[in-house]
Amino acid sequence: MLILKHSTIYHPNKNCQPHTNIAAKALYCSHGGIRRLVLAALLFFFAIGIAAKGEQAQYINVQADSVFITNEANDSTTFAPLQSDSLGDMSANTRAPYRLDKIKVGRGITFVGIPLVIAGIFGKSERHRVYYLHNDFSPKFKTSVDDYLQFAPAALATGLKVFGLPGKSANVRYLASSGFSFFIMAAFVNSIKYTANQMRPDNSTRNSFPSGHTATAFVAATILHKEYGTTISPLYSIAGYGAATATGIMRMLNNRHWMSDVFCGAGIGIMSTELGYLVSDMLFKDKGLIRPDKEEMVDLRTRPSFFSIRVGGVLGQQKLTMPESFKQILGQHQLLMQFGTASTVGVEAAYFFTPHIGFGTSWQLVGHHVKRLDKVFKEPSPTANFPANTVFSFPRTGINELCASAGLYLSLPFSQRWAMGGKLTVGRNSIKDITVTANKVGIMAAVGPKDTYYNFRPYSASWDFLTIHGNKALLLGTGLWCTMAYKQNYCWRAYVDFNYSRNKFTATLDPHGWIKQAYTSTKLGDESISETIKKNMVQIGAGTVFSISF
Repeated sequence: MLILKHSTIYHPNKNCQPHTNIAAKALYCSHGGIRRLVLAALLFFFAIGIAAKGEQAQYINVQADSVFITNEANDSTTFAPLQSDSLGDMSANTRAPYRLDKIKVGRGITFVGIPLVIAGIFGKSERHRVYYLHNDFSPKFKTSVDDYLQFAPAALATGLKVFGLPGKSANVRYLASSGFSFFIMAAFVNSIKYTANQMRPDNSTRNSFPSGHTATAFVAATILHKEYGTTISPLYSIAGYGAATATGIMRMLNNRHWMSDVFCGAGIGIMSTELGYLVSDMLFKDKGLIRPDKEEMVDLRTRPSFFSIRVGGVLGQQKLTMPESFKQILGQHQLLMQFGTASTVGVEAAYFFTPHIGFGTSWQLVGHHVKRLDKVFKEPSPTANFPANTVFSFPRTGINELCASAGLYLSLPFSQRWAMGGKLTVGRNSIKDITVTANKVGIMAAVGPKDTYYNFRPYSASWDFLTIHGNKALLLGTGLWCTMAYKQNYCWRAYVDFNYSRNKFTATLDPHGWIKQAYTSTKLGDESISETIKKNMVQIGAGTVFSISF
């Protein structure tokens, strides 16, 4: 008898003890979020309480002869260019606030966080597939660095102010903007966490979606970006968003969050900071602004270098044919499995030595959907020879692939805002495995010299019935993209990639894994069959990119 079962993915956590009290469970699940919310609230009310007194002190030493340039066409007054050294520092005589006759409320709103939130929401259906990033590539990974790295960009921005390097805002306005940002983020995150009730990958608590660590990190990164990235150097933005991205990746590698949690947390973090600075704009008006933004939009003709976060899909229809030696067990099927569409997420960065030529690298995770493998068991061939009373399970429905490459990057700008680009890269990919498990129940037996007898003791045997394992191979790639400069240093990019590799797949079939537990005195059970299948992996991918140009 053949029984099919699609198994529910369960990831046991041995270190997690069950809660015997519902109130205690609620307190355990929510104490981290409450602590974050209280901290943000304290910053928020502290900033409001001292804003009125503190702002007047910011203007006592303003130079009377500060130079301002009036633009009658725009009906606004802007600050003359600040003279600074190579580190972006200014002398004490030039640290006067700049003023605007009519401040443009909301000028810093970019909406770049919205696509990240949307990607997180729609990516919830793919969360189980990307969970195996942890199991496949770093099963022993465990670190607490992400607990501290989430605050690093904000600590850097605060440290720069303490040591005398002014950013966009005066101290009080900076404190208020930061407090507003963290308060809004904490309110959003904690409201959604305990409404969505999403179980974490390690099955510890039901407050996975969205990631609070990632949201905190992207709030901190966006604060650094607004204070120093847009006013002094975009390298501050790269450092901040690089640390925030690393925080999100470590949350997944620590098995604490799904990919969808991280994307949604990143979007909430960016949007919360933009809303926090919007509140400051409405409250403080033109007071407490020290440095103007260097530019409203990056010029792609002179600054094509970038750091980006990639999200996309891959078209792949490669087929693995059924080995002849497998047909005596699996039946007369022509295909063993087929690769379907895949989802991709990764980071990419390039530094251009000239406006047209540079060197870059790309790292991405590809989650391949696998088709037809279940058909072998759902629609068995009349010649199939499956063990009786066996339940087949499919713990996962895809195979993960990790790709790393580097090479030549090219840029062809059409204007300040638009540019085309391309690349020629070489690297390696690593394709992991997919398994069909089997569970068989029966009565134990012993084999004697002349006969087989049963001792009427039940057994339950579980084993890997079929395993398909990929390998590491040389990866050749190329690609084209179109970049649109958006606001500040932010850009959007649409891309098409082409990658080629020749991979080797090892398929192992073990139809007799149950015999060792069913028969107490036999050496049977090691008769597995292995076959090697070589395949040209041609992948065409497309997607969108959120990037920072510098």
